[in-house]
Amino acid sequence: MKLLFLSNFYPPASRGGYEQWCQEVADGLRCRGHEVLVLTSTHGRASLPAPDPAWVRRDLHLEMELASLRNAVQFFTSRIRRERENLTLLRQTVEQHKPDAALVWGMWNFPRSLPALAEEFLPGRVAYYIGDYWLTLPSQFENYWNAPARNPLTGLPKLFLRPFARRILSRERRPALKVEHALFPSAFMQTELQRKGVTPKHSKVVYGAIDTQPYLNVQRAASQETVSLLYVGRLTREKGVHTAIEGVGHLVRHYGVENVKLTVVGDGDADYVQTLRQFVGRARLASFVDFLPAQPKEALPSLYARSDVLLFPSIWAEPFGRVIVEAMASGVVVVGTAVGGAAEILADGENALTFPPNEPEALSRQLKRLIDSPLLRERLAQSARRTAAEKFDLRRMTAEIEAYLQSLAQ
Repeated sequence: MKLLFLSNFYPPASRGGYEQWCQEVADGLRCRGHEVLVLTSTHGRASLPAPDPAWVRRDLHLEMELASLRNAVQFFTSRIRRERENLTLLRQTVEQHKPDAALVWGMWNFPRSLPALAEEFLPGRVAYYIGDYWLTLPSQFENYWNAPARNPLTGLPKLFLRPFARRILSRERRPALKVEHALFPSAFMQTELQRKGVTPKHSKVVYGAIDTQPYLNVQRAASQETVSLLYVGRLTREKGVHTAIEGVGHLVRHYGVENVKLTVVGDGDADYVQTLRQFVGRARLASFVDFLPAQPKEALPSLYARSDVLLFPSIWAEPFGRVIVEAMASGVVVVGTAVGGAAEILADGENALTFPPNEPEALSRQLKRLIDSPLLRERLAQSARRTAAEKFDLRRMTAEIEAYLQSLAQ
């Protein structure tokens, strides 16, 4: 097949697991003999570590640049031109590439006219892999003009121009998308999008996945006396990192456990990170908690191999839970909140232990169980490896997406 992928971001200039899936599935389909062309935004293009292959084109404009002081003025001076250039590029790409089908990934911060044009050019042959909530969100322009200015000085142009921008937006209508074919990384996302009014004519759950081989094959470090706990992800409040740290504090103070160390890996909201660090200091947990910056994907297998337990304390209902599967494949026991898509991965007492969101004492009880029972840790770790290999391997995900696209291309 000749396939067109549309995505707002694409590795290495990406923001998370959703875009990683786009790249991994594109690579997998190319290995299966299909011709894939990826059309994505210019975001990060100037700082790429190496040139892209010819089949990746970073030429689309985002609605708004990320954290740019020029956005207020550009709304009036170049917004329409940028959108027209996007549509012209997509039209030329379809005419030249002649794809049999298209797969649309994240469209946040892209004009809706882009996927709408893909639906027009390839009727019945456009599928969406919906791994976040972009279909239910307002445009980035609406978010921008409705949000208060972050800086009083630089926000003056925004304050002055806001009434004019809102008037323009109120007269515009975003194109309606048919979304005839939708694939979801979890049944939770399928149900949640339907609850929010997204009702595709045809939909299917194609579970998210990872390339399990680097994790299954890595040599685990020898057991240490200290139980190594790990958190990997963004450092934001909805991720519940504070619950993880408070849980360790309760484990130390209430149960008297001292042979434990939590490593928090990630970057995020500066104010929240400062709050976490201050709590660690006040609670006298500095010898039990370390912070590391976000690590490249290639470094993760060895990081998991040195860990005994992954903490997944998320508060919000995440679409999937990529780090859960990475840890499972590595033979790391997961103690997490069974919220959103994570509930379809974590089976309490079978391949993981679970606890309610925002309940550090419940987390500490589960950790105490694992510390007291190495046999329980080993049983859960082995079951977790089987879960990752059998249900959440990238080759399975790629094959299911391939079959679905082939049914559209016929």
